[in-house]
Amino acid sequence: MKLNLLNQVFSFHDFHLTNLEVFDDKVILSFDEGIYFEKKGEKQVDYIMTNPKLILEKTDTSFTKEELEEVIENIIHAFDSDFDENIEIDDIEGEIMDSVEINLLKDGKYKKISIEEFLKLNFEIINESFGYGYMRFFGIVTDFDDKEEWQNASLEIFYNNESKLIYESLEKL
Repeated sequence: MKLNLLNQVFSFHDFHLTNLEVFDDKVILSFDEGIYFEKKGEKQVDYIMTNPKLILEKTDTSFTKEELEEVIENIIHAFDSDFDENIEIDDIEGEIMDSVEINLLKDGKYKKISIEEFLKLNFEIINESFGYGYMRFFGIVTDFDDKEEWQNASLEIFYNNESKLIYESLEKL
């Protein structure tokens, strides 16, 4: 089903992200389960989705790597005139070209991590928010060396507002 995420009809609250795939044209998020809401007259019916996948079409920018470097350089230079103007995209931490940002929060400090590092952890979603061209999942991650250790985490995705929700089955709650 195609979705307008501003008119949200589903939730992944308390469920787990099982996979995150980033392609040139889309991002695919896979979950263990999710909840789907359907309005039937005055009544709302809730369903549990099995193995849902959320497919987000990525924003298509017409920037080349060099043009993007120049834009970033000009923005930073506007705030810091002493900034070294010879920045390259490869020097920037994170995966800016993939439209996905992952942050862990521990002891009041944020740390960006790669998708590969993130997928080694267990991410339980506590809150989700959707905006125009933007999605954010906030939750906790576990499965570090110390089994009792956990950290807050956020997954932010920028996309072009085209999305699909696919699932194996719906079971009425």
